Amino acid sequence: MDNKVQHIQVPHDLGVAKEIKMNPTDYLIYGYMRKNMDKDTFQTFVSLRTLAELARVSINTVQSSIKKLNAAGEIKILEKKKGRSNIYEIQKSGRYFERFTYEFMDAENTTPEEKGVLLAMQQYTSTNDGQFAITTKTNKELAAKMDISTKVLTRVFRQLEDKGILITSRTSALDKISGLRKSAKLIDLSLVCQAILFVNQKVDQHSEQIEKHSEDIKNLRKEIMKLKQENEKLLSRLNTNSDFNFA
Repeated sequence: MDNKVQHIQVPHDLGVAKEIKMNPTDYLIYGYMRKNMDKDTFQTFVSLRTLAELARVSINTVQSSIKKLNAAGEIKILEKKKGRSNIYEIQKSGRYFERFTYEFMDAENTTPEEKGVLLAMQQYTSTNDGQFAITTKTNKELAAKMDISTKVLTRVFRQLEDKGILITSRTSALDKISGLRKSAKLIDLSLVCQAILFVNQKVDQHSEQIEKHSEDIKNLRKEIMKLKQENEKLLSRLNTNSDFNFA
């Protein structure tokens, strides 16, 4: 059912295979390239200017991200054209991925910088309940994984908290180093247009379970019918033997 919700797929650990660190801006540029690609060919000719306007960064920054993504093997530059848009091909991946709705990519309640952080961060969270993306990693741990400074990430988190998108809560788990209680960060998926993906995913899972149960019932009925037929044959033989005249 979730294929009815338009979304992009962002693989986990962009660049890791080639040991190239990707920051939230790189994730954001990758996300917009996926949103603008042809779903059959995986190709896009979205311009540098368009990407710069969407991400609200300079064209030089976009070029830097594309260079990193190309070097990491996440995209391939098929054709370079002077004065015109290049043709890029998004490389298919068998890795785990996170899904993000078109609505999330277009939403005005988050800035491009905030979107980039959420795109890079979701892989380090649990979304099992379909309502929140939850992590107990510290700002320092997340910043290291996302290749940005802790100061910048803390500022973005504060912005998301002010919007009610991010909630920070103390947990009963203790940090092994400091001995202090860990904090959990919860991203409200409904406020970033993501909840529908996880609701539909659960519906799909339940549908699959129902289909499996239906198939099991169907097979069980076949077995019962087979047993009935064998039972009728056995009764028929018994009746024949009981009618036999020994005189």
